[in-house]
Amino acid sequence: MRRCVLGRTNLEVSVAGLGAGGGVQLGLRNGASNGEAARIVRLAFDLGINLFDTAHGYGTEGVVAAGLKSIPRDQYVISTKYSIDNPNRVKLSADQVVAGLDNSLKVFGTDCIDIFQMHGIDPVNYDYAIETILPVLLREKEKGKFRFLGATEFSQRDLEHIALGRSLEADLFDVIMVAYHMLNQSAKDLVFPHALEHGIGVLIMFAVRILFSE
Repeated sequence: MRRCVLGRTNLEVSVAGLGAGGGVQLGLRNGASNGEAARIVRLAFDLGINLFDTAHGYGTEGVVAAGLKSIPRDQYVISTKYSIDNPNRVKLSADQVVAGLDNSLKVFGTDCIDIFQMHGIDPVNYDYAIETILPVLLREKEKGKFRFLGATEFSQRDLEHIALGRSLEADLFDVIMVAYHMLNQSAKDLVFPHALEHGIGVLIMFAVRILFSE
């Protein structure tokens, strides 16, 4: 599988990564066992994928960790996330987000996550994310808990990529995750040129899933 350097990070990643979220969470929501889900992760690695994206909210950090357990740590890249608010839009504290980061480190059995992302920023919670959560996470980064900081958008609440656009103007993140697929290619004009200008790594969500769901 072809690889590339992810933006201004020094991470060499496969151009296709394995996402552990979506509608089925590696099959767990459709009745797959943890072992079966972990085998999907291992198969992906054997096929040349070295970028694995998950999140606390997906409930799949454990099976991703299990699938990668026997592989040397320097042969794969972990991207995980923690939300800054709950489904009822109640903002989480910085301490809660840090606790989530610490739990991810424990689950993966590592002392450093490659990419840690604030999960689901949108125009409503953007200021809180940047003013309250971001400074605390940067201190955790200085402690060596993760290498690169990222943010993902909540695409259903931000069809015009406003939150990511603001973060790009301020050059706040090393990596961003943006919705991009055949039915919505607005990121090509609204996000990608600015990310390229600043050397920010871009991960794509909903690349094909949105075409076959709901």
